[in-house]
Amino acid sequence: MSLTTEERQAIIEYRLEKCESTFSDVEKATEFGMYNTAANRLYYAFYYVASALLISKGVSAHTHSGLQSMIHMHFIKTGTLSTEDGILMRRLFSLRQESDYDDFVTLTEDDIKPLLPKTRKFIDKIKSLI
Repeated sequence: MSLTTEERQAIIEYRLEKCESTFSDVEKATEFGMYNTAANRLYYAFYYVASALLISKGVSAHTHSGLQSMIHMHFIKTGTLSTEDGILMRRLFSLRQESDYDDFVTLTEDDIKPLLPKTRKFIDKIKSLI
């Protein structure tokens, strides 16, 4: 099923709002020392903005790894996004996987705090591409 322009725009706007709301959750979780939760929310802030970008360009991805592959293929490989953006994308996914699924993983402030400005910059860069 293909989307109309209006439907596509509505989804993009929704995902951008979801990105900002989720990034706000990161800041709150970090403030309360909930670093595993912050890792999850950081990844999802990235996920929502990246999925909005793909939708805006007519590219679809149905899994988390598919989304990362499409971002890499259409934006990192072409130079629209940097190699550092790709490294950040993989780092956020890896931390989310570890904190959500691995036993005895306790992330710290040192794991999360450096990622906040990098992720914020990435989100802003993606929004400018949309």
